Amino acid sequence: MGQELTRLRYRRTRILATLGPASDSSEMIGRLLDAGVDVVRLNMSHGEHATHARVYQRVREEAARRGRHVAVLADLCGPKIRVGTFADGGIDLIPGEELMVTTRAVQGEPGLVHSQYAGLPTDVEVGHRLLLADGLMTLEVLAIEEEDVRCRIVHGGRLTERKGINLPDSTVSAQCLTEKDLRDLEFAVGLGVDFVALSFVRTAADVIELRQRLDAHGSAARIVAKIERPEAVSGIDAILDHTDAIMVARGDLGVELPPEAVPVAQQHLVDRARARHQPVIVATQMLESMIDNPRPTRAEVTDVAHSVNLGADAVMLSAESAAGSYPREAVAMMDRIAREAEAYLWTHGQFGQLQQTLDDGDELGYAHAVGRATAQLSRDLMVRAIFVVSRTGFSGRAMSGERPAAPIILLAADEQALRRSALLWGTLPVACDAAELDDPVPRIRTLASELGLAEAGQTVLMVRGFDTEAVSNLPSVTLIHV
Repeated sequence: MGQELTRLRYRRTRILATLGPASDSSEMIGRLLDAGVDVVRLNMSHGEHATHARVYQRVREEAARRGRHVAVLADLCGPKIRVGTFADGGIDLIPGEELMVTTRAVQGEPGLVHSQYAGLPTDVEVGHRLLLADGLMTLEVLAIEEEDVRCRIVHGGRLTERKGINLPDSTVSAQCLTEKDLRDLEFAVGLGVDFVALSFVRTAADVIELRQRLDAHGSAARIVAKIERPEAVSGIDAILDHTDAIMVARGDLGVELPPEAVPVAQQHLVDRARARHQPVIVATQMLESMIDNPRPTRAEVTDVAHSVNLGADAVMLSAESAAGSYPREAVAMMDRIAREAEAYLWTHGQFGQLQQTLDDGDELGYAHAVGRATAQLSRDLMVRAIFVVSRTGFSGRAMSGERPAAPIILLAADEQALRRSALLWGTLPVACDAAELDDPVPRIRTLASELGLAEAGQTVLMVRGFDTEAVSNLPSVTLIHV
C-alpha cells in the first residue's frame, strides 16, 4: 500500500450503537463497550418502557465497571407514517393496477391498504407520490375521496404489515412531537438520558418546542436533531441555531430525496454542522449486510471510511447491533475501519485539513475563535495532547470542533458533562475532583504518562475558561512540560 500507516493510540471518531433484542443483556452490552462503543441508543420506536429502563441500568453498570463515561441517547419515534395490518400478513402490488389507501379503521386486503396517519387525505394532492417500504414501492395519487386516497401502482412488490409510508411531494401536517413522543420523553428524562434525538425535524420551531419540553422537565439532556426531511436540509442553518447536534439520518432522507442526492446532502450537512461547531452523526445502513453476515461489503466499508474522512464526530449502527446476528463484530469492524482511515489521515498529514473552512457570513464566537487558534498552536508546537479543564463540557466542544491533531483529554467533575463529551470527536473524558480542577497541572502530568500520551521532556497543552463567551473571562492556554 506504499507508505506504512501510523496507528493512533486513541480513535477520534465516536461509535454509536443501537441496543435491542440482540444486544440488551449485561454480557453483550459489556462486550460492545469493550469493542469500542462510546454512545448507546435506545430506540423508542420499539420496546416497552420497562425494557428500556432495564437496559439503561445495565449500560450504566457496565460502563461504571470499566471506568468508562458512556452516553445514552433516547431516540423519539416522531410522526412515522405506516401501513396497518393485513388479513394474510401482506398483499402483492401489481404495477398499473389501482390501490385504495384509507384512513378508515379497516384491515388491509388486496386492493386496500390502511394508513395509520389520519391526516393523509388532507396532506396529499393529485399527482403526489406515496413511497412504501423505504421507497421500494411507489404509488401515484389519482383522486382524494374523503377518507380514501385512490392511487395507481407505479412500482410494485410484496407489501407487508406496518411498513413505512413516505410523502416526498407533500407537506406533512402532523406535529413533530406526537403523543407517544411526549410519553416517551417524560420517561427518558426520568431515566437521566444524556441526549434526546428528535425525528422528522422540519424547522427550527420543532427543536425549540423540544427544548421547552426539556426545560419544563428540568432536564439537562442535549438535543440531536435528526435530518431526514428535504425541508430540514434546506433549513439546516436555522436548525443548527437551536440544536446541540444533528444526525444525518439517511434512511428516510434517502427515500425523501433521489438516491443520487443523498451523498451531496450528507456532505452539505456535515460541512454546515462542522462550520457551526455542532457535533454531527452519520447514520443508517452503514454496515447493513452485517445484520446477517459476519463481514461487510466493500461498499459499506468505504461508506464508513468516507464519513471518517469528512470529519464526522460519530458513525452509528442501527439494526446491525440491535437485531443482527453479529452485534459485537459489527462494532469491532466499525472500530477497525475508523482507525484505518484515521491512520491514513495522520500519516499523510491531513488531520489539519479537517479543520473546517469558514464560508462567507460565518462568524465564530469568541471561545471558538480561541479554540481555533489553540488547535493551530498545538500543531505548530507538536504537543502530545490537549488537556481541557471544563465545568460544563463546552470547552471540550470548542476544542473538538477545531479537529486538532493531538488527542483531547476532557477533565471535569460533572458526570453528565463527561458522558456528553463521549459524542465529541477526538475527546477522551476523564473524571477529576473539583479540588483537582483548581490546580490541575499535577494531575495532567500524571495522566499524560498513564495514558501513554507523553514521556518526560515532552509537552502538552492545558486549556480552560471556554465555558463562557464573556471576553472578561479570558480562556487561558498553558504549555506544560511532562
